[in-house]
Amino acid sequence: MSIFEIIQLAIILAVSIWMHEYAHAYVSYRLGDPTPKLQWRLTPNPLKHIDPIGFLMVFIAHFGRGKPVQINPLYYKNPRKWELMVALAGPATNFILAIIGILIILIYAKIMWWTPNDIFLNNTDLMISFRINFSFLNIALAIFNLIPIAPLDGYRLIKIRWHKWAEFMERYARFSVIFVILLVFLASPIFVKVVTFVFNFLFTIIGQVFY
Repeated sequence: MSIFEIIQLAIILAVSIWMHEYAHAYVSYRLGDPTPKLQWRLTPNPLKHIDPIGFLMVFIAHFGRGKPVQINPLYYKNPRKWELMVALAGPATNFILAIIGILIILIYAKIMWWTPNDIFLNNTDLMISFRINFSFLNIALAIFNLIPIAPLDGYRLIKIRWHKWAEFMERYARFSVIFVILLVFLASPIFVKVVTFVFNFLFTIIGQVFY
């Protein structure tokens, strides 16, 4: 990647990971769990939510992570339901960020009197390229985190309904990171196709409002 592309990717990931983890912390705190606040995670400061090593690994191995937010479901009045809400908060935030990015693209294109086809023909425009990458990467983060493998958010989803699978995952938790890395490298072409499909679907649906 060029220096510009590296800087662009760093900015997008910093914002996306920060908002993802902050969403977990905020929702858990609002549901009665003081743990995120006690651990200084209830802050808009992105440095509190980014794991430096995990962040650098994105550029080295194309695989990384943010600093996980610790929660304590014992504080919840409805532990199962509310833990699910906390788990979904991160991916939901990434989807919202992706939609905002697409909206900005379409508004900008409308101001420039572009058609939908012109948007991708002018993808060298800094405004367009940044927002396309921003939306695409946020969709990727959302979908990736919904994979039902610990320590991803999707694990909490199956933990509530499929206890045996959750117990199996917890028993072999030390190998889960290796499994996730292998999954990323082996299934990356399929993953990119899924993310592209979701991006095109959202772009088409939202684009109906403008064209």
